[in-house]
Amino acid sequence: MPKFRADHYLIAEFEDMSDIKATGEKVLAALKELPELKDLAMVSKRLEGKSWSEILGRIDIPAGSKAFWAMIKREVSEREPYNLFVRFDMNAEADTIEEAREKVKSWLEGEVVPKIRSNTKVKMIKILQPNEVFMPKLT
Repeated sequence: MPKFRADHYLIAEFEDMSDIKATGEKVLAALKELPELKDLAMVSKRLEGKSWSEILGRIDIPAGSKAFWAMIKREVSEREPYNLFVRFDMNAEADTIEEAREKVKSWLEGEVVPKIRSNTKVKMIKILQPNEVFMPKLT
């Protein structure tokens, strides 16, 4: 069966972001419950007066993957309407690219989303394909 690149993104807005480190730890704990996610670690970042946390790791699945990366930030804006942004670089085996994408989306909705919801108070959570993520118009 052919393998397709079927990357997806997860975005979420939380009810309370008063303590970014505590929220990051809850997300990290939720993600560590997934056997496919390996070598997860959280690091804090600060630049130009803004701070955020990143969770780095890898996805270990038979079809192969490239990486796992998440960003947790306090601010929500029109351009970035989320507190959590997760990139899943994944491959999936299927007959068509659409089936491969659906396979990855189903895994995210069935495995990842419930873990995050069980550990945090989520206002909104969505699974997006790369073409659905905000892309600024270049002039």
